[in-house]
Amino acid sequence: MNRILARLGIVFLVLVVVVLGGIVAARIYFTRYLHSDAFRKSLGEAAAKSLHADSAEFAPLEFDGSTVYGENFRATRGDGGGFSSLGADQLRATFDWHGLLKHTVQIDEMSVARVDIQPPTGAIPGAVTPEIASGGAETPAPLTEAGSGWTVDLRKAVINEVNWQWDPSGNLTGASVTLTPDPSGAWIVDAQGGTVNMAGWAPLDLDSASMRWQSPTLYINSADLRNGSGRLNVTGSIQTRQSVDLQVKFDGMDVNPLETPDWRERLSGRLAGVANIQAPLGAGAAASQLTVSGSVALIDGQLTALPILDEIGTFTHTERFRTLELTRASANFNRTPTRLQVTDMVVESEGLIRVEGAFTIINDNIDGDFQVGLTPATLQWIPGSQELIFTDSRGGYRWTPMHITGPVEHPTDDLTPRLITATGKTLIKGAEDIEGTVKKTGEGLLDLLTH
Repeated sequence: MNRILARLGIVFLVLVVVVLGGIVAARIYFTRYLHSDAFRKSLGEAAAKSLHADSAEFAPLEFDGSTVYGENFRATRGDGGGFSSLGADQLRATFDWHGLLKHTVQIDEMSVARVDIQPPTGAIPGAVTPEIASGGAETPAPLTEAGSGWTVDLRKAVINEVNWQWDPSGNLTGASVTLTPDPSGAWIVDAQGGTVNMAGWAPLDLDSASMRWQSPTLYINSADLRNGSGRLNVTGSIQTRQSVDLQVKFDGMDVNPLETPDWRERLSGRLAGVANIQAPLGAGAAASQLTVSGSVALIDGQLTALPILDEIGTFTHTERFRTLELTRASANFNRTPTRLQVTDMVVESEGLIRVEGAFTIINDNIDGDFQVGLTPATLQWIPGSQELIFTDSRGGYRWTPMHITGPVEHPTDDLTPRLITATGKTLIKGAEDIEGTVKKTGEGLLDLLTH
């Protein structure tokens, strides 16, 4: 019996040694393999497949227990989707060794110091393609397969600085981003900080953004941006290579950055309102079918340094015309690349003038109908105006219709000739000059509305 027990003990010890030896050998094998170019290439293949990239490569990796560090990662893509190049610097990740037995690199958390994204070749200015969030039309689920049979299970990624150039005139710089997969296979994307730059707008600081990527759609739950005291909130969705549907609410935005240079000294104020932006995505689609509609109001608006206002101020002996405080300026709008329609327009300097109406611009030609109201005190300086032209009385103003038509750069109105006829050219010194000034100023106002 003792001999049997002794033999069993020897067998048990041998088994223990074999098992422990196997574990040590496996650990050595895994360690060598993880440091090998073959494993790094496998990870690159997994990343390339996930990003739909032509190529993807990690710099040599360093391991310290369950932590792995890589100096950089680079990916390129040439099919015009998502990005042309993507670079990440200083990658650090913690992973679970047990996953390696199943050919799975389970990354509990990855941190990246910086990510730089360049727009796809031939990107359409203004057309944001969100594929960089997923790399393509397929959502990278928490488990992504590589061609070699390895899988990558990423549980959380934190990027300290994201610099995203989506077209030559639009970019996001300096934002921090956190990506977390949820059980449905979607990605939860949270961003803070950074600056958004777009043509025609002053730089916007990103306070926060909460988004969700569920193939094939990026849902923007809420994105808050600001410029000085101005605030913007963006919600909506972007469907990969299909369409954009966004709602932008803005309040207190300075009007000056949106104006043409010659108007920045003439019109001041802050904008409030809402804009609905809809556009298809794809080759040439966004530029030709972009639609923007909504409502806008100018708060604390002021018109100054306009020749016509000086002329009216002199003629009517009313200094308030020289610097016109706009107590109300609002309108609804619908704009496409070939058509601008403005309705329910109201522009008023209370106690002086009020203009109501609507107009449409198609192929740089305007057609608009307005009601122009002036106070009786102002009209007393225009002989015959109340009896012959401004015949309707309501709301403290005397009213007359005005129709504008013709090319935007040189429109024709029917009010100026009627004023000149009613008053008689002999009663207005330099009436022809005033008529020319009215036309020139009207052209400038139209330029402002259409830009």
